[in-house]
Amino acid sequence: MQLPKFLSDEYFKSLETALVGDKTWNDSIKGLKTSILMGVTDGGQYYLLAVEGGNTTLQKSAADAQAEFSFDGTYDAWTKIAKGELDLQSAVLKGQLRFKGSIMKILTYRDRFMRIGDLIKESPKEF
Repeated sequence: MQLPKFLSDEYFKSLETALVGDKTWNDSIKGLKTSILMGVTDGGQYYLLAVEGGNTTLQKSAADAQAEFSFDGTYDAWTKIAKGELDLQSAVLKGQLRFKGSIMKILTYRDRFMRIGDLIKESPKEF
């Protein structure tokens, strides 16, 4: 079986499957409604993670899609997260990812965002 290429449509589909099947993630999103735009700035790829009513979807999106939060970075920055060299929080603090959204809300949702980063790292892929 061939692994999906990192940041390809197939990879994001497998990440969506991982999120939907993850007990920790599902327990953390009960009653949550949010959206997160993840962008690969040097690849022109954008994916929108939407959470509502206990459901999670992850779909290809436009760069200007409306989202409560966004994380934008280069392919290299996302690769460092996927390899476990950086986590989402460190990537933002070090300027590797640009974050948009409410700082107060992101602090409230911190564990949820860290879980997304964990699953990015854990999802099977090839670079």
